[in-house]
Amino acid sequence: MDDNTCEESEKEIVGENLDIFDDEILEKDSAIVPTVGMKFKDENEVFEFYKSYAYHVGFLVRKRNSKKDDDGNVRYVTITCCRESRRSSITSTSLKSQPTI
Repeated sequence: MDDNTCEESEKEIVGENLDIFDDEILEKDSAIVPTVGMKFKDENEVFEFYKSYAYHVGFLVRKRNSKKDDDGNVRYVTITCCRESRRSSITSTSLKSQPTI
């Protein structure tokens, strides 16, 4: 096999890989992107949408909290990255055990 043949076959392989790479990018970008004003039936539909979106983008989500009004209608839901740290406790320090010498 001469050098020209090797060079041509390497170019073909690189070209094929670029086509595959472009297809993968297009598939990843084809996920529905959240926009302002989107409407959902209920809290679970919101969570499933964001869970799917986050998975396609490359992270996981969890529900942090939600609030319902007096009629039981959901006012808001806070969905956050699953790696967000928990809020620290707001209890006073007098109730926490203190290290002893």
